[in-house]
Amino acid sequence: MGKILAREGEQNENEKWINLLGEIAGCISIKRPKEVQTICLLLSKSLDRQQKYQREAAAAASSEFVRYSGGFGSLLEQMVEVLCQHVSDESSTVRRLCLRGLVQIPSIHILRYTAQVLGVILALLDDSDESVQLTAVSCLLTILESAPSDAVEPVLINLSVRLRNLQVCMNSKMRANAFAAFGVLSNFGVGVQRDPFLEQIHIALPRLILHLHDDDVGVRQACRNTVKQISLLLEMEGLSVLLSLHCFNSDHRSDYEDFVREFSKQFVQHLPSRVDTCMASIIKVFDAPWPVIQANAIYFSSSMLSFSDDQHILARHFTQVFGVLVGKMSRSSDAVVRATCSSAIGLLLKSTNSISWRADRLDRVDSNRRGND
Repeated sequence: MGKILAREGEQNENEKWINLLGEIAGCISIKRPKEVQTICLLLSKSLDRQQKYQREAAAAASSEFVRYSGGFGSLLEQMVEVLCQHVSDESSTVRRLCLRGLVQIPSIHILRYTAQVLGVILALLDDSDESVQLTAVSCLLTILESAPSDAVEPVLINLSVRLRNLQVCMNSKMRANAFAAFGVLSNFGVGVQRDPFLEQIHIALPRLILHLHDDDVGVRQACRNTVKQISLLLEMEGLSVLLSLHCFNSDHRSDYEDFVREFSKQFVQHLPSRVDTCMASIIKVFDAPWPVIQANAIYFSSSMLSFSDDQHILARHFTQVFGVLVGKMSRSSDAVVRATCSSAIGLLLKSTNSISWRADRLDRVDSNRRGND
């Protein structure tokens, strides 16, 4: 079993063995419960073995037996301590499985260890191995289901920052889980951390809107759920009505663009002080690795500019965005990007704000000419 766990590229096989171990652990706990303590202690010692595959096998078994160790005095505490010690093992499989074990602590005991487990998850969200990061995000979703506020609040902002870094991962499952976890965190952002967490929401909001029309359907749904969860903290009057409309829940691009236009209108109206930083965040995504997200950023930025009447915003961003659209419309190899650039340029030119922008440009040209003369 240990050698199978050690094989690279055998994730499905690994999961089969782990599921089998779970069944074995369950059978032993029922038919021979007195053996559980002895087995758990042996597994704990095996996590210190020199051979990597032996430690991986021990981690796999320990992660399943931990759920049955709560009725043996201090055994659960020992198991938790051992699992926490080995989440820094050189083997990514050991790290991943030890973390998986920590979130399988029996529900009647988990509150005692929630803060400790959250600390481990926080560290492993930055792990060098993507499979460990993915496990950490999944475990975070699990632990937050029953976590008390006093355990989450001290790490709320750090968790938000790390999740934001994972929301641009090429792995679609990672993106979906990272967006979903951020939404669950909003349940803890109403207490003493309200103001700092509100800042995290505004930093993450442009990306959430852009990935509402992600290539992956799981990411789309995660973003929809998260936008609904954070909407009460955004203080945008009318947003709840917008989120109930068909255009928000539709997978069609035309509906998504309808939603973006209406969202931009409400954002500019109710949160004008946030428009500048929001625009800066969207512009950074113009060269995203996904063409559809590039197209979303193009349309979102153009919609924001078409509704804004802030001359500072227009002076700072209109020329830049317009130039990018013209360039991408002629040079992009992706049809959705070219088509979106065309419609976005039309959106900008038809907006009343483009008149003041063009007038400002003409004034500058005349001023320059007079200066030269």
